[in-house]
Amino acid sequence: MTVTDDEFVVLMIAAKGEYMLPIGHWKPSIEALTQKGLMCSQHINGGPQYLITRAGRDAIHEREQEETVQFANASARVVQAQKQARDLVEVTAKSLAETARASARVTGDTPETAARKWSPLILTRALDILNGG
Repeated sequence: MTVTDDEFVVLMIAAKGEYMLPIGHWKPSIEALTQKGLMCSQHINGGPQYLITRAGRDAIHEREQEETVQFANASARVVQAQKQARDLVEVTAKSLAETARASARVTGDTPETAARKWSPLILTRALDILNGG
């Protein structure tokens, strides 16, 4: 069952053993949770106070599991993107080194000097490609 962020906060507070009063900012969430069967009303000290049900605790557990899966998936995407970037940097560096060697053979520059001369041109071209050119 899907709960909003505010409803989740209410459930988390209620799960700590706190009674909730349907007032202010929390009123719509408490009422919605009660309709969903995730909270129930009890008359305590002359008025209704709301507490979490077993289904509410299950909803917390379900949401926490979903968030764990989302975090793991996001982490995996970051690791994959980092590996891809490292691999592409290696390919690019090798291409620059080959370009510098070829250039140095005809210009008389050292390969290091040639690499420094080609680097700004490569960056300019890469930015051009990124901008649709």
